[in-house]
Amino acid sequence: MSWTDERPAWLPPIPSPHRGLIRITLGMILVCASMVTCLVIAAFGALLSMYLLWPLAIGLLLLMSGLLSRRRGA
Repeated sequence: MSWTDERPAWLPPIPSPHRGLIRITLGMILVCASMVTCLVIAAFGALLSMYLLWPLAIGLLLLMSGLLSRRRGA
């Protein structure tokens, strides 16, 4: 083991490589599920509920926050 193998104390910590991955995954699941639900409901000719926009909005917010946190870490 050499002295070059250790990380100096004055360097900032290395960010996690999986930063924001859970938020991105949950956001994609919510957005895709909302879109598929909209397509299925529209295919049967039923009216879409405005409550279907809430999971879409939450999914988009999760997706954006996860992607922005990955961008800040780079």
